[in-house]
Amino acid sequence: IEANVAMIESDEDAKPYFDCGDNEKYTFLEDVSGGFSPSGTEPGFIIRNEPHMKAFLPSDACMPLTYGGSFSDGTRCNAFCKNVCIRYVHILSGIAEATKLVLTQGDTSYAYYLDDLHDKFRMVLPGGSYQAKFYDTNDIEVIAGSPVVSVFRTPKCTGYADQSSFVFSTGEPTMSPSLAPSLSFAPTKPYTVPINLSQGKEASQICNYSSTKYPARHGNDGIISTRRSWMTHTCKRANAWWKVDLGGLKQIESVEIWNRPDCCQSRLSNFYVQFLDEYGDELSSIYNDGYFMKNKKFTAGRNVFARYVRIQLTAGEPLHLMEVKVLGWDVSPDLLESGASCSDSTQCASGLCTGESVCY
Repeated sequence: IEANVAMIESDEDAKPYFDCGDNEKYTFLEDVSGGFSPSGTEPGFIIRNEPHMKAFLPSDACMPLTYGGSFSDGTRCNAFCKNVCIRYVHILSGIAEATKLVLTQGDTSYAYYLDDLHDKFRMVLPGGSYQAKFYDTNDIEVIAGSPVVSVFRTPKCTGYADQSSFVFSTGEPTMSPSLAPSLSFAPTKPYTVPINLSQGKEASQICNYSSTKYPARHGNDGIISTRRSWMTHTCKRANAWWKVDLGGLKQIESVEIWNRPDCCQSRLSNFYVQFLDEYGDELSSIYNDGYFMKNKKFTAGRNVFARYVRIQLTAGEPLHLMEVKVLGWDVSPDLLESGASCSDSTQCASGLCTGESVCY
């Protein structure tokens, strides 16, 4: 939206703002004169007050507006960002497997997920240079053939992003060399990359929010979307849970959880990631204090074998999830643990038998 007007000492009711719905998720308005800013003196942009809009902006650039709508958690859904220059960008990967795009600028990285309605990655960015990498649903980097960057409406400010702002990976990813402390401890078999053990497996939840929407199977269908129709959602019940059956005891390396994309992210807080045996008894668990806006990975620890993984709240809120990935190895729990004697790597739970015939 472009506006070449000035509103000096105007009432808040007369100033523009955006609704909190999905249709305004990437909406912003450039204020060239500064008439819309809280102080009424600084140029900048009115934006949706969400992490995907502020990922690469200075931490002190934006302040929530005191008028306009709010999300269900009370957070104001509009902010004014001063002295920045942002632009709307589309990136088409050119490869069907790409579902996630990670942009990195300096020490800051942010993940954008494929908009399945538009079949492209959408973002609002300031100027600068970005390293861009695409990943598939298993979080393995994929190399795009000919990415297409589209930029929209040149802003009045300077230092904005354009097609030359992006540097894409052009070759196959390579593993970093091993830093083995000595030749005698060099592994005889390379580390095996963990796979997604949970995708498509049987999932359940304590209760359903709706008889037709948000089923448990959406939590491990491999779809990470910006649309709420692909998430899970329980009814409001104490200690609500979602669970996936891996079909047998599997060695688990980590669990990655994606929160819902549209609102109410604080509901997914103060919960346990639980690892259960074949009888549903808890073997171990990880507690998460607080909440996260996008996704978070939880490391299970060494030699964790479980059949079920359960996400369980500690309060009385409904539980909703966009996606859960249980990463690990489809191996038997009777494999040898770290420190045990071995003759080859296939005997070790880690897949590594050292030169001294000891499981790593």
